[in-house]
Amino acid sequence: MKNKIKYAFVFSILLIIGIISINLYQPNKEQQVKGSIELLVNESSYDYLVECANNFMKLNDKTFISIKKLDSYNQIKNAMKDDNKIKILNVAQIDRFNFEELKLDDYEYYNKDNKLLNNYANNFSKYRVTQVKYGDNSIGIPLTSRPLAFYVREDMLREYGYKRDSMNTWDDIIKIGKDIYIKSNGKVSIINATGQDYEDLLDLLTMESFSNDKSVEKIKSEVEAMIKNLKDNNILNLQNEGEFLGRISSFNAMKEIMKIEEKCEWSTGNVPSIKPGANKFFASEGDNLLILNQNTDNEKLIEKFMTYLITNNKETVKYVKQGKFFSSYLYTYSSKEIEEGVKNFVGKSPLVVLSNIEEKTPEINDYDKYIKVKQELRVQ
Repeated sequence: MKNKIKYAFVFSILLIIGIISINLYQPNKEQQVKGSIELLVNESSYDYLVECANNFMKLNDKTFISIKKLDSYNQIKNAMKDDNKIKILNVAQIDRFNFEELKLDDYEYYNKDNKLLNNYANNFSKYRVTQVKYGDNSIGIPLTSRPLAFYVREDMLREYGYKRDSMNTWDDIIKIGKDIYIKSNGKVSIINATGQDYEDLLDLLTMESFSNDKSVEKIKSEVEAMIKNLKDNNILNLQNEGEFLGRISSFNAMKEIMKIEEKCEWSTGNVPSIKPGANKFFASEGDNLLILNQNTDNEKLIEKFMTYLITNNKETVKYVKQGKFFSSYLYTYSSKEIEEGVKNFVGKSPLVVLSNIEEKTPEINDYDKYIKVKQELRVQ
C-alpha cells in the first residue's frame, strides 16, 4: 500500500513538472507578443514593409504595427526632440551618412548589447555590419544595400566598335570614351553623371581612393582630380537629357532599364578599377532600421518584428525582382528566382551580379573617415 502511495506521489510530481515545462517552452506561446509600434520608412521600402507588417499582425493578433512614409529626414529629428512629450515613433529607416548629418548620435537610441545585430551578423556582408557600427554600439539593423555595378548598353557600344571586356580600368574608360565622343560628333558620353548616378560615381571614386594612410583632404583631392579628368575628356554626361551608354549605379538602374520601351541590350558587370588587378567590388551606403524609442511595453514586439523582417525571404524576393529595393539579407539571393532573365538585359541577371558584389565587397576599416570624406565632397 505504501509503495502505491509512493508511486502515485512521484507520478503526480512528474506530471506537474511536465505541464509546467510545456507551458514554459511551447513555441506558440513563446511567440505571442503584444503592443504597438510605428515605423517611418522610405518610399521604396513602404509597400514591402506594409505587407510584412500585415502578415506579422495576422500571426500576432494582439499587435499593431503602423508604417508611415518618410518624406524628409527632419521628421526623424523632430520626433526625437526633448519637447516632444509623447514619442510615438519607434523605428526609422536611415543610412549612416544622414544619421550623422542629422546628429542623431546626440539622442538616445536602441543599442541594447547589440543583441539583434549579433544574432544575425553572419547573414549580412561584413561591410554592411560595419556601416551600422557607431563606436562600440550598433545604430540599427541593415535593411537595404546598394552594391555598385557598371551597366553598359551593349548594342550601342558595338556600333562604335567596342566590347565591354575592353573597359576594365579607368584609363580604358577614358581612352574609349574620348573616341566615342569624337565619333558621335559630341553627342554621346560614355558614363552618365546626373542625379543618383553622379552620387554613386562620387562614392565609388572615394572608395577606390580610400586608404587608412591617407588624410581626409588627400582622398578628397584625389576624387576631385579624377572627376575633373573625366569631365575634361568628355567622359561624363552632365545633362539630364544627354546621351550615354554606361552607368555606375545600383539596383535602381535595373528598375529604370526594365521600363525602357525602345529596343536595347544592357549588361551588368563590375565597375572599372583604378589599375589592373585592383578590387572591383564596391557598395554605396544602404539603409538601416534605427530603433529610436523602445520601452518595456514594446521591447519584445520590436525584437520579434525586426527578426521577422531580417529572416522574411518569401516577400523579399518578390520586391527585389521588381527592383524596388535590394535586401541586405544574403540568404535572399539563394533563391533560383534571381537567376531569371530581366527585360532589356543580356548575359547574367543583374540580380546575380549585384548579389555577388554584395557578398564580396570588403569592409572599410575606418568608416568614420569615409563619412567625413563624403561630407566634404557633398559640400561642393
